[in-house]
Amino acid sequence: MTTAHTRRTHTTTSFPLLRWSAALALLGGVLIAALVSGDLPLSPAEVWAALSGQTHDFTATVVLSWRLPRALAAIAFGAALGAAGAVFQRLTRNPLGSPDVIGFNTGAYTGVLLLMLAVPAVGFLPIAVAALVGGLATAAAVIMLTARTGMAGRTFILTGIAISALLSAINTWLVYRTDTATATASSLWGAGTLDNTRWDNLAPALIALAALAILVSAASARLRILELGDDLAVALGLRVRRSRFLLITGAVALTAITTASAGPIMFIALAAPHLARATLPRRRPVLAAALTGALLLSVADWIAAHAFAPTQLPVGAVTVTIGGAYLTITLLRRSR
Repeated sequence: MTTAHTRRTHTTTSFPLLRWSAALALLGGVLIAALVSGDLPLSPAEVWAALSGQTHDFTATVVLSWRLPRALAAIAFGAALGAAGAVFQRLTRNPLGSPDVIGFNTGAYTGVLLLMLAVPAVGFLPIAVAALVGGLATAAAVIMLTARTGMAGRTFILTGIAISALLSAINTWLVYRTDTATATASSLWGAGTLDNTRWDNLAPALIALAALAILVSAASARLRILELGDDLAVALGLRVRRSRFLLITGAVALTAITTASAGPIMFIALAAPHLARATLPRRRPVLAAALTGALLLSVADWIAAHAFAPTQLPVGAVTVTIGGAYLTITLLRRSR
């Protein structure tokens, strides 16, 4: 009996660790592929020499100044979108409850467009603030319109989809209303791209995302209690409104910072929690979705940058294609 108990304990502890390790190893492999691939093919040894400071030639510039920021951005932004998607899917108790479906990143895009129309040349901080204001305003509108039914249910999702469609139309009108140069820049950015990622615009985003990750990680423990229902959560001593406000604000901010840096990248927030539940242990759903989102966006960005070389696609075009196929397959499986 002791032997059987020992085997069960070993199985339950080793398999989750093995899956976490496999996911991290796969993400590391994609990172290496992003650093060695390009117009100037490099070997892993050359990349390591550049990373460790053993060389200071053009190879170091390619790795440290061009490829590494983009690869790290894909990891960080994918993790942020995956975590935000997990938070909203658990708060809404709906598999479609992600920021891109509900329209929060579309609202963030609207905020940035309005700022770009008013002040064409602005830095990262004003854009981030505009994206955050737009995302939070959209979230507030959806929550106010569904105050009677609450976040759990179809009404919240359908209201978010309706507002997202309305904001998309407004965004299109804003782009056509501006001058050609601003319209071109906003359209390229609106497709979702990591092409122009450099340290000067990535560093502030990484700092903001790190602070938000701490907030969301600390508040994510309350998700399990919130899923039990408001009455039981109050009986257990949880401040429901405060907890829900912190989680919504943190998740919207994660989406807004990503949108401010790379534009609205679709379907990562929707697909990452689903794939995480199917492949990784479920005891840490937000962390699992973050890791899966980082892997998905890294793979998508590698495809966008290298699969159709010398033509580079916006990573948003790749995620929309993959996400649309994934959503279609999911709906067909459920219908059967």
